[in-house]
Amino acid sequence: MAFALLTFLLALIGLTSAFTADAKSNVAIYYGQGVNQPRLAEFCSDTAFDIINIGFINSFPDQNPSTGLPGSNFGNQCWADTYMVNDTASHLYSHCPNLVEDIPICQAAGKKIFLSLGGGKPTYKFNSVSSATSFADWLWGAFGPVTEEWTAADKPRPFGDAVVDGFDLDIEYDGKIGYSALVNRLRTHYAEVPDQTFYISVAPQCAIPDPQLAYTIANSWVDFVWVQFYNTNPCSARDWVLGTKDGFNYDAWVNVIKNGHNPDAKLYIGLPASPSAANTGFYLAPEEAEALISTYMDKYPDTFGGVMLWEATASLDNQINGSSYAEVIREILFECDPGHPIPTTTTTTTTTSTTTTTSSTTTTTSSPATTTT
Repeated sequence: MAFALLTFLLALIGLTSAFTADAKSNVAIYYGQGVNQPRLAEFCSDTAFDIINIGFINSFPDQNPSTGLPGSNFGNQCWADTYMVNDTASHLYSHCPNLVEDIPICQAAGKKIFLSLGGGKPTYKFNSVSSATSFADWLWGAFGPVTEEWTAADKPRPFGDAVVDGFDLDIEYDGKIGYSALVNRLRTHYAEVPDQTFYISVAPQCAIPDPQLAYTIANSWVDFVWVQFYNTNPCSARDWVLGTKDGFNYDAWVNVIKNGHNPDAKLYIGLPASPSAANTGFYLAPEEAEALISTYMDKYPDTFGGVMLWEATASLDNQINGSSYAEVIREILFECDPGHPIPTTTTTTTTTSTTTTTSSTTTTTSSPATTTT
């Protein structure tokens, strides 16, 4: 292997604030599928984000019986090496050094980091409830707090010692079996670490009932629901802008949450972060987003949680008067929520390293994906 070392100083300088789960001006964003995406740490120097969903775990052990491991795709943030099981290459990337370094940087900057399961391609499902429960145990071992038992058995830790703050379900196919069991099992593991708070989020599409996640929302404790109000007519945010009768259904989603297992879950408006991040016509210009946000934040102050954006690189590339789309949305949220948490000025300087290598593992390379969720 050939190694090249690049060291740079990442200064997180600016206004940051402690994460507040029950705020109504939070911004959640997806990362991992952007074309030519920068490192995660670069986004974590941006005060526009509160929650970053790293995606995706895009296949489950049921799809990979020869290894019993899930598959992953985090775009250009992993090398081609994958975990081996009895000389069989899995689809789980084993060397993601940027993420190993950057996740703690992000958490030190006050960001919550979730691992997202699913995505926009039909490559994942559970064959049984027991499969889902077992997978929850595996996820906790691989991405939750490090345990001596797990490391002694030399089991996978794709993010090294980094511990995610929660798990996100972006389930768009075959969601009828197992997800409620997975969430409930993760909750039992969360209870094992009472001095830390871990979260569950779901990203249903806007039609009600969502065929993939309706049962999970009704029967499991979910903290955040960020509905994809795009790519689907007539319930999209664009339909609200156009004044389509009985279209945009945020009100109905409030009822779904109030009748769900956690009536205090926060409901986010999911939007594309640029015109190219969704199908044609579903992107909202800032003035359109502002009207929508102010209307529903005022109407449901106890349920409204903020905005979810797909995705980070699209937001960065969509510059509006020198600000990314996420920064513009953040400013809109703060203007609509005078009581938002007061930021404090912090300065954190962190040294990170980037290493490149040539891998002999003959598996699909981790080139940037372009799938829109």
